[in-house]
Amino acid sequence: IFVMIEYIMDIKIRPMTINDYPQVHEVDILTQKQYLGKKFDQMSEKEQNFHLVSRKSEFQTNVDTGYCFVAENKEKIVGFILAYETLPFRETLYIRYIGVNPELQDKGVGLMLCQKLIEKAKQAGITKIWSLINTDNPQSIKLHEKIGFKLNDRKEAILDI
Repeated sequence: IFVMIEYIMDIKIRPMTINDYPQVHEVDILTQKQYLGKKFDQMSEKEQNFHLVSRKSEFQTNVDTGYCFVAENKEKIVGFILAYETLPFRETLYIRYIGVNPELQDKGVGLMLCQKLIEKAKQAGITKIWSLINTDNPQSIKLHEKIGFKLNDRKEAILDI
């Protein structure tokens, strides 16, 4: 436990910038390979791009939301969260994706990213955060439950803040 706490102390959470694209993309690929297994490597580039959330053409849009953050360890991005305010339903955020380098999962990085998002959301007057969770992703389910999300049918998760 001490090693984990010591490691987490080195993690810094900060707003995502356009310059983060290469490293966020790298973490995105790692998490998709973890989730999809060998199937990911066998896909065409177009099919892979479909599964990736860090598409270059959409990256600036993500950054501009103001609700996207990265987790850094010694200037290396090890995790990220993509979220945006849903329109026209003001006061609600949607978490599009939480990605953490598989080597660092279950070490509090995802929790830190979510805590930063919740802090920013509260400051902005957001009252609800909504997320979709794949039912075959137990790590995501565990993370959302730990934060306090109410899971509906293990697919939709809602957090009143």
